[in-house]
Amino acid sequence: MVKRGIASVAAVLVSAGLFLFSSIGTAAEAPHKPKIAPNCRQCHKPDENIIRGLFTGVSNKADLIQLQVGPATWLVNYDDDTKLIGAEKWSKIPKEKEVAVAITRKEGNLYAVSLTIKPPVKVAPERIMGLDELAKLVAAGPEKGNFVLVDSRPFPRFIEGHIPGAISISGAEFDKLKERLPKEKDKLIVFYCAGPTCRLSPSSANKAGRLGYTKVRVFVDGMPAWKGSGNMVFSSAEYLKDTMGKDIPTVLVDVRPVDEAKKGHIPRAVDIQAKDMAQAKEKFPNDKSAPIVLYANDTKAAADVFKTVRGWGYANTTVLEGGMGAWKNAGDIVVTGDVALKISYVPKLKPGEIPVEEFRKIAESPSADKLILDVRDEDEAADGMLKGAMNIPAGNIRGRLKDIPKDKEIITHCATGVRAEMIYQILKEAGYRTRFLNAAIKFDKDGKYTITRQ
Repeated sequence: MVKRGIASVAAVLVSAGLFLFSSIGTAAEAPHKPKIAPNCRQCHKPDENIIRGLFTGVSNKADLIQLQVGPATWLVNYDDDTKLIGAEKWSKIPKEKEVAVAITRKEGNLYAVSLTIKPPVKVAPERIMGLDELAKLVAAGPEKGNFVLVDSRPFPRFIEGHIPGAISISGAEFDKLKERLPKEKDKLIVFYCAGPTCRLSPSSANKAGRLGYTKVRVFVDGMPAWKGSGNMVFSSAEYLKDTMGKDIPTVLVDVRPVDEAKKGHIPRAVDIQAKDMAQAKEKFPNDKSAPIVLYANDTKAAADVFKTVRGWGYANTTVLEGGMGAWKNAGDIVVTGDVALKISYVPKLKPGEIPVEEFRKIAESPSADKLILDVRDEDEAADGMLKGAMNIPAGNIRGRLKDIPKDKEIITHCATGVRAEMIYQILKEAGYRTRFLNAAIKFDKDGKYTITRQ
């Protein structure tokens, strides 16, 4: 990849006429589409020529990258002259990684001059605490270990899942919440946040030092490393109540004996006794990203089965801190009588996503008011297509909008769902009624196909 300065790359793009097709984010849209995520505002000012947000996808077939900036989605073209800083290639950029994309425009089209992955924060070596050291402290507990563990992330992230024993002091509200720190200035305080690139915990540690605390450390690798290593994670009653209020699909498992659960359990809970958990793997959903909350009368009883469920690959498994007692103390509803014995989990769809079963019905029985748009490349489509579908490669969409009828709902699909979502965004901005299939489709030589949700 040729490495050039931002200005020189922009000049090359313009002079060479490398403008394949316009993407979401035209000049007319710029005033009302944010280019900087709320978290980024803590350290950066808005810049009309830079998009700061989360990297959510790349399509090498269409030469497009997708970014999420708060509620807004941006699609930006890239090519061989785009400078990639912080990764060897596009496929090495982790999903939802914080990035800054320098953009250039011509006639409303957006192109990436460079993409920079947010670098790790700098913390003095003597202040850094490693995973193993923190794990030993957490195992001992705050009282025996004589320390205070502070979660510097926003409170909603804390209640969703935090390290056992942690208290919440959001970095953004440190000055307001600093009274939660211990009175003893020589007590060990460990701060953590969302990982090596997150500035919340280092900033909080610096502020604590200025307040006179002499034993301040930072678990720089943060929550991603803690979860990734399979360590215990607690969630709070507030989080569970919030998921119910927003109707967010969650697998809630009561690990107490059925007779005890019948006397009082949390709404929507499924009973799988702790003693039966090791043989219950097949009862859990296929979707390993499903949020799973385990609870009993107290924290310890559910914690005993955490490793079993987490060991099956369910990365978003948590234990309800305080168990049934915490739920009751929060004044939340308790249900008596029969409790469900079978897990029923249907993942929440993304905005614009079509359910797989509905897509199958449309594919098997095409209707006059709907059109399936296959956005794979022509060589991919040659291996098989759905009956009645139209094929327009993702890279050609802007130039062929006139070929796509506006009196029908357009359902996009590709091989994996990545390009389908990107083209859905383009069509939506262009005024089409549209949805996309967030699933992989594989065709065999006999023309049959299989659909697998990612």
